[in-house]
Amino acid sequence: MTITPSRRLQAHHAYGRAVDAFEPVAWRPPTAARFDSRVANDIAPRREPALSDMTDGIPGWLTVVLGGVVAALAGALMGGALHI
Repeated sequence: MTITPSRRLQAHHAYGRAVDAFEPVAWRPPTAARFDSRVANDIAPRREPALSDMTDGIPGWLTVVLGGVVAALAGALMGGALHI
């Protein structure tokens, strides 16, 4: 199965050379210039937040209320355990 002369002429006009139907296709790997050459973790290091930075936004009354709730739950669990 060969290419017809009219298609060969059309290919010659389109690609600048004569083409055969069974001619292998020339392939080459892509150039490396299209890839980003920076390292993946190329960012400025950030400072880790300290415990005091995290607790600055918590109001003082919340600590007292949460402590009372934890004490009440511990008392209820202890009372239930002693009841058995």
